[in-house]
Amino acid sequence: MCGRFTLTERDLVKLARVLGAELDAALAAEWRPRFNVAPGSLALLVREPARGGARRLERARFGLPGVGLAKLTFNSRIETAFEKRAFRAAWATRRCVVPADGFYEWGGRPGARRPVWFHDPDDRPLLFAALWGEGDGGQLAFSILTTAAAGPVAALHGRMPVIVPEGGVDAWLRDGRAPPPPADAIVGRPVSDRVNAIANDDPGCLEPPVPDRQLRLL
Repeated sequence: MCGRFTLTERDLVKLARVLGAELDAALAAEWRPRFNVAPGSLALLVREPARGGARRLERARFGLPGVGLAKLTFNSRIETAFEKRAFRAAWATRRCVVPADGFYEWGGRPGARRPVWFHDPDDRPLLFAALWGEGDGGQLAFSILTTAAAGPVAALHGRMPVIVPEGGVDAWLRDGRAPPPPADAIVGRPVSDRVNAIANDDPGCLEPPVPDRQLRLL
């Protein structure tokens, strides 16, 4: 599963260059680093242009309109998305990648679960395979695809985002060829429980956790 992630890059011009995408100057000027992207909040994506031309780095909301009681569908299983009615058309024509630099999972016993931030060991961007569509009010929105967890993520959760290597973006966007989960492409470290509250979206989310002893003294 991937319900929280980060994109702390300050320079969107640099990020767009890495992704081979065009960028609107107004978006670049307005952008601020994100330390706690949660379903319903705004993030970024890159998609294949509808009528040719260059790819663009665009603002989009995390989560597609849900089905039934679900208000938002922010994750979709890659093993079944192509055959599900809700995602069949998006799989065929509306694939995208969502840039990030890490994502959160929680571990530990119930009632005392602690967040872990997973990221590239060399601090390179992570590109999540995703499907885009129209959200509320016609706004661009997306759902991140997940796969069976591998490497250190598997110790905390059974699912993880599908990570597209930089060299695999064309194959994913144009042909729908998704890569296998990377077993050694990410590492994790414990972080502050500030990330538990979606209102907290600042560098403190990535600070080391406060030791239990200090928590008892406060």
